[in-house]
Amino acid sequence: MKPRLLALAAILSGFGLTACAADFWDMDPPAEIVLDPALAGELFIEGVEVRSAFYNPPDAFSDAFIPAFLDGASCFGGRTPVRAIVFIHALDRDGDLIADDGRVRLPGSVDLQDARGRVIARYPIRADLPAAGDDLTARRTAAAEVFGERLCERIEAAR
Repeated sequence: MKPRLLALAAILSGFGLTACAADFWDMDPPAEIVLDPALAGELFIEGVEVRSAFYNPPDAFSDAFIPAFLDGASCFGGRTPVRAIVFIHALDRDGDLIADDGRVRLPGSVDLQDARGRVIARYPIRADLPAAGDDLTARRTAAAEVFGERLCERIEAAR
């Protein structure tokens, strides 16, 4: 292929990918997808991924968050595996998690993905609790457990 033709093809491909991304967001995906009540007691969480706007690799935040989230999400005692994708909005992973009013607040959402990677449920979740003590790990753990508990509350309410 000639270099000019190859360059033109690359530019057109870029426009096509940009258009696809814009089309997805133009569809306005739902903020909440309620889990099918028939599945509520059948699921177990086989994996958790913690995401934020800019930084997603495992770190001290996710190391503390994941086990506590699973403890809080105790309603998942079934046999069908799902993956929980926890997205924390505006997370300062190095911050102390304490809001201006002295409380720990973590707004976000949890997607549940089936074995094929399809989102079968999505719930907006907010952890809001008093900031107890000076231990950052304890605050992370407490917020994560509340996140898991709130997820179970949302699922139980849909039954």
